[in-house]
Amino acid sequence: MNRRKLRKCAGFQGETMQSDETYSLLEIQQWENIKADIDELGIKYILQLPDDQKIYPLIAKELKIPQEILKWGLDDRRKFVRSMEVGSIPVYNGRAMVIGCAHAGKTTLVKKMKGDRNLNTESTSGIEIHSHIFKLNSDESTIEACAKIDQQKGCLCLSPSILEKSEENTTETPFCGNEEVEPDRPDITKSSRTPKVDNAFSSPTTTEVALRSDIDDVIYDTDPEVNESDQPINNSTSAMDVSPQKFHAKLERKYDLNDCTASVNTDNLKMLSLLDFAGHSAYYACHHIFFSPRAVFILVVDMTKELSSVASEACKEQNLIYSDWTYADYIRYWLGSIHTYSSKEAPVILAISHAEAIGADSKKALEYFHNEICESLPKELLIHLDEKRVFAFEKESDKNIKDLKKRLASTVKSQRHWGEQVPISWTKLESALRKLQESSNIYPFGELLTCVLDTPDLGIKNEEELINALTFFHETGIILFRPKIKSTIILDVQWLVDAFKLLILDEKHVKDKHHLAQFNELNRHGLLSSKLLIKLWENDDFHQHKDILVDHMKQLDMLAEISKEKWYVPCMNKQKYSSAILKNCQVSSRLCFSFKFLPFDIYHSLVVSCINNLEMKPWEREGRICIYHTVSILICTDRIHRVLIGICYNKESTHTDYPYSIEIQTNVTNPREINSYLTSKLIKDISETITLLTQGFSSWERHFHVGYRCKLGPFGGNQEGHIIAEEDLNGSEFDCHKCSECHVVDVKSILCYWENLARWVSSLQTARVTRWGQMMSCPDREMQAVIKRALIDSGSPLHIANELMENTHERRWPSGLRTLGTRQFNRRQYENYVTKRIPGKQAVVVMSCENNHMPEDLIMEPGLVMLFAHGVE
Repeated sequence: MNRRKLRKCAGFQGETMQSDETYSLLEIQQWENIKADIDELGIKYILQLPDDQKIYPLIAKELKIPQEILKWGLDDRRKFVRSMEVGSIPVYNGRAMVIGCAHAGKTTLVKKMKGDRNLNTESTSGIEIHSHIFKLNSDESTIEACAKIDQQKGCLCLSPSILEKSEENTTETPFCGNEEVEPDRPDITKSSRTPKVDNAFSSPTTTEVALRSDIDDVIYDTDPEVNESDQPINNSTSAMDVSPQKFHAKLERKYDLNDCTASVNTDNLKMLSLLDFAGHSAYYACHHIFFSPRAVFILVVDMTKELSSVASEACKEQNLIYSDWTYADYIRYWLGSIHTYSSKEAPVILAISHAEAIGADSKKALEYFHNEICESLPKELLIHLDEKRVFAFEKESDKNIKDLKKRLASTVKSQRHWGEQVPISWTKLESALRKLQESSNIYPFGELLTCVLDTPDLGIKNEEELINALTFFHETGIILFRPKIKSTIILDVQWLVDAFKLLILDEKHVKDKHHLAQFNELNRHGLLSSKLLIKLWENDDFHQHKDILVDHMKQLDMLAEISKEKWYVPCMNKQKYSSAILKNCQVSSRLCFSFKFLPFDIYHSLVVSCINNLEMKPWEREGRICIYHTVSILICTDRIHRVLIGICYNKESTHTDYPYSIEIQTNVTNPREINSYLTSKLIKDISETITLLTQGFSSWERHFHVGYRCKLGPFGGNQEGHIIAEEDLNGSEFDCHKCSECHVVDVKSILCYWENLARWVSSLQTARVTRWGQMMSCPDREMQAVIKRALIDSGSPLHIANELMENTHERRWPSGLRTLGTRQFNRRQYENYVTKRIPGKQAVVVMSCENNHMPEDLIMEPGLVMLFAHGVE
């Protein structure tokens, strides 16, 4: 088939398909059909999106709406369409993120861009967020520093033309007026809606948090759903702590939002916020949560450093994954993070600092760019760089600063989200959020809902519409809001970052904490006690909201709860792992998830998620928990099996394409045997967790490959072997040519720990039950013995067959099947079962792993055996 290369910025039928991929004529025709449908349906097109999600960015650009909207469910998209039909407003709001190694000159460059004369700087700690620090000038050719009054404006500003249109639509806007509350509105009593005086908002107090700034960045929440009934940590050692319950009670007062008005953009301000990231490796734990497709990146590289030399300023600690990294490794890490968490085409401006040796000459800078930078990068990352976005700088000169500012302006304007449309009604809600931020950094969702519903002018009629709007503001980084938890809104994300920053004690800031007795536990092992936490936060206002802050950090996988008095902070762990700890242990093969770019944050998040959500606990041996810098050993809920989670950098040439891997290995103490049913369930839980954690990546494609190590042995031992792709293990044996000595891999010995159950279930034929009324609820022992033999003959693992046979009698059935009455009540749901026939028998197995869609009272682990007089086909 003829194929056609559509280059970036090359028009097609008057429109641009911005991609460096090759599109077939069929795909081009598909886009033309989609574009025709968009022309006909307008915004309503998002109600009938195609299955191919790769084309979503083009659809969002064509409709001029936020790309995140396309990820919403159909009901939420319907609500968005209704609000857009009332009226919409374009959003002109950009963000730049300054990244690079420590001491590269990032903060100095920011000061030069602002026009500061004083270039004295201190090393950045954490992330410094400068909201609306720049704006486009009158002809939009460059950026200039914003006055303080302009910095206070929201990202959704009404222009005079939009205001005129808004006034015309006021009487017909469905979001306005005193309309009846929707049935799904939470029960808010009359007394709770009675206006009350809120002293907390009428005048500032000494307990108000001093660190406040606006934010315009994205934080992705990758946590699984948390049970709303779970109680946050309550530490008895914290006399000053304000628990979530007390905090919510304190704010159970009505706050009048009627005087909130949208920001007015009479000068047509088009804003740019900027983030200055710390270059020390200790802070990398929270950097990735700010990366988004909406950002432009400025990568600062110190020209005086040989790219092949070790970047000692970034990590002075030995035996860490970063310890021996060169400057080239850090450049690959930053660009890899952008590629993963922002987008595959996110523009990067390369700022070559300390370029005195070449006089900041543009031509020589390009030679350095091509001969040094590009030569050290894989081809996937080169797409982020461009000759037109390369600039060299001297510390004591402003040379090339003007050109950089012009290029930054043109780059921001070229992004897909520039000028996207959102409902007009959301402008007033943003104003309300900013007003709340004046007096508090956090606010209860329930109280905000009450206030919003009592303010018709905000144009939000019910809880769902508020959640939709807050989700947008979360996705654009204005607030931090988790819809699935729906408890507290963080109005100032810088406040959360500053709180976490106090827990990250890198080499530069350790000296300020040396007097703390428990400091070494945190600094070396990542163990944070309640007593130490109070000490670290005692000079700030964070201690008043300790439980709420800790809860949010848990949900962002920044830390895990070990006990009510202790937490684990992964990025602080500097302990070295030794395979000797697995001596006298039976170990499984190693399941591997391979990545192109370092997934260290995914490794941290996976460990934290297993502790927080899968009820695992760190294994303790000789009085110490077995969690190390690159390895964590957790004990499963049965208190017998343990799971090792490790991260590897595979430098061998055979792993060039996917050099990093997160690896899973189970172990038990000898002479116990590993239960393959438990490990098969473990692979399901961990695979789902990793998939969930990578959903925040820059595309909908899977970003990892699954495989297995070719040799058996403890993680980190002498028999490491190589990773074999899962799809290659489809026979009984496999010849491994990757190892220095060729050897034959017994596939069964590798997969038996992970796939016994799955393979057996998939080998059974799907059954159709036509006579559910013939189900036998009390089979006798002789019949049970016959069915058990049939299960084993069909390939069922013995322990699974034993467990299934225990579930053949109604006494062991789940509550929805236990009595004749409950079975008759649930009769209509039987057709939803996925059933597999036991060969040669009028019996089926209903496995839990295939029936997750069924109610909990109709299924149980590992499954059910149902016997029938007849009616199984």
